Amino acid sequence: MTGPAQQDQTRTALRYDSTVPRAMVHRSAIAEVFLTDSRPVPDRPDTYEVAAQLPRAHIMGEQSGTHDFLLLVEVLRQAGVYLAHAYENVSLDDSFIFRSLRIGIRDLSALRSGGDRPAQAVVTLTVDPQRKRNGRVHALDFSGTLAIEGRTVLHVGGGLAFFGRTVYRALRARRRDALAGVIGALPTHVAAPPALVGRRDPYNVVVTRPVAAGESTLAATVLPDTTHPHLFDHQLDHIPGNLLLEAARQLAAASVAALHSISATGLQVTALDARFEEFAELDLPARAVARVEQFRVDRTLGTLVVPVVVDIVQQERVAASFRLEVAQ
Repeated sequence: MTGPAQQDQTRTALRYDSTVPRAMVHRSAIAEVFLTDSRPVPDRPDTYEVAAQLPRAHIMGEQSGTHDFLLLVEVLRQAGVYLAHAYENVSLDDSFIFRSLRIGIRDLSALRSGGDRPAQAVVTLTVDPQRKRNGRVHALDFSGTLAIEGRTVLHVGGGLAFFGRTVYRALRARRRDALAGVIGALPTHVAAPPALVGRRDPYNVVVTRPVAAGESTLAATVLPDTTHPHLFDHQLDHIPGNLLLEAARQLAAASVAALHSISATGLQVTALDARFEEFAELDLPARAVARVEQFRVDRTLGTLVVPVVVDIVQQERVAASFRLEVAQ
């Protein structure tokens, strides 16, 4: 769905000199907005290019010399939400949730950060809006690529769901009513040592020290710190998907490191298949359980990868499930 102003954008280069409005990507802090521009792709229906600037330093990136996987996911999330608002008339008042997300890294060397300026990225997405009878978009599937400095880094696919304010409040109220009597203040837990989960900054650790939970299986408690400026950029009534993903990544790195006697530092996620089943509540214990599978050869990357399945469980129900592949 494009108008004259949007069609004119196809004849101009993508700009990187200012960010898009923060409301368009559901962020409060301007510093957390990475998108800068967009345009439809000529002769490709429902396909758009979205420009993004990747920060040289960020609290989640920890200046590791590699563009952080979680920040790439955030760029993709912002691109999907922005396209829904800018081109599919989804209301800015609508809430959204990730239904699914699939990512496959295609070029590890292109993930290296550095240089004397922030890197320029382009997300190219084809969208498939799902509409109600009144024409309102209630879900959006997408697929495409992310390129950094002209090199395709990853392929992506996934889906978002959108809820009007009244519907969202009703959904949350029904869920909270069902949990009456079991929700409440959580016990205090100690975070894992950063190096154990592949992190450097203790502030970014979101799980407890993993413990054995069966053959090739480790478990940890998820620690949602609502003061974290990236993971909780604004007030939320549930544990956000990016924090659940970070918990899965940290537990996967710790599990692979423990079972293969290697360091968790430097392990990279090369593939992700995420499914979000229901809201993860802030005031219910959340347990992450990781099952490490046999390694395989990723011929595209030319390296060994280790698949890890991580479930986030509350009240014996799986709130989210992640299948990650991890490589050195």
